[in-house]
Amino acid sequence: MMYRYKCTIAYEGAAYEGWQSQKNGRSIQEQVEAVLQRLTGKKINVIASGRTDAGVSASAQVCMFDTDRHMTGRKWQGAINAFLPDDIHIVKCEEADPVCFHARYNVRWKKYVYRIHMGEYDVFTRNIACQCPLMLDTDAMREAIPYLIGTHDFTSFNSSPLSEYPDQVRTVFDIDMKVEGNMITLTFRGKGFLRFMVRMMAGALMEVGKHKHAPSYIKEMLDAKDKSFPHKNAPANGLRLEEVNYFDILSLSEEGMVREFLYNDVLPEGYTITQLEEMVKKQEGIVLYAFTTRHSQEMLGIFVKDENQGILYVYDEKNLPAAKSLEEGLSAWCTVHIGPGALHIKTAQVKS
Repeated sequence: MMYRYKCTIAYEGAAYEGWQSQKNGRSIQEQVEAVLQRLTGKKINVIASGRTDAGVSASAQVCMFDTDRHMTGRKWQGAINAFLPDDIHIVKCEEADPVCFHARYNVRWKKYVYRIHMGEYDVFTRNIACQCPLMLDTDAMREAIPYLIGTHDFTSFNSSPLSEYPDQVRTVFDIDMKVEGNMITLTFRGKGFLRFMVRMMAGALMEVGKHKHAPSYIKEMLDAKDKSFPHKNAPANGLRLEEVNYFDILSLSEEGMVREFLYNDVLPEGYTITQLEEMVKKQEGIVLYAFTTRHSQEMLGIFVKDENQGILYVYDEKNLPAAKSLEEGLSAWCTVHIGPGALHIKTAQVKS
């Protein structure tokens, strides 16, 4: 029997060529895998929520591994940390559902933080913040930030090849900027980011802060959708991955899944995404979940959970087999009524 473990891991990226294993150079992934092989005598693949680039740090990267050796998460945490270098540390380890949890595919959003120290070079923040000798115009930077928030084509803001990633549309949920003394802290939250995307956004904001460009230059970059458009890639040492947030899956099969509603879903009429997320957190009274296809995430219906009972409403009768394939998984959470009068066709009112 195989067991899945979810690990929250912190690392200082200065000595590594990024998370992912490299042919040349050290990576965080290979350090963790080497320890697991030492502990189990087997080669174990570790999968993270996503890559971090060379020099980028993390306080809460999330990864997972599967093994036939069963131990408590706490024991795994202690065993792995005993052999890791001092700049990598497992903060938490817990057993996860091998069917419904995946470190990469269940990500709701990630939070990256970029720090800029302005003015005189500071030896005490040199490893955690970009050192900018100038005092930046933070008002101009704040004026530029809204251009980056929302769903855009970020072709001009990343180095991921179009041949590998033809769709470079991404959604940035919000960007927060705080200024404390000489330190600027930029917090970026989004579903996913392309290579160097956060550093290029931070670099563009710094250029605005230096008065090299007007705030509207951000819009020009977005509209250009051009890899060759002039841009700055902010130094890696200022960037840290600080949170990976996951959505819950109640049941999963090859035909479909029942999961939390996500940002780009068509929502039930009268509800916001914040209200639906709060329902799941509180688990009080009626809780609504999305019924979708597994891979394309096409919306097929709504699962209504009320205390210990649940009803799966299906939009189209042709999707009843997909709904029935989820019955066993859903029964672990509540009594599921499937059949006439329970699992039936319902033309739900939905809104974007």
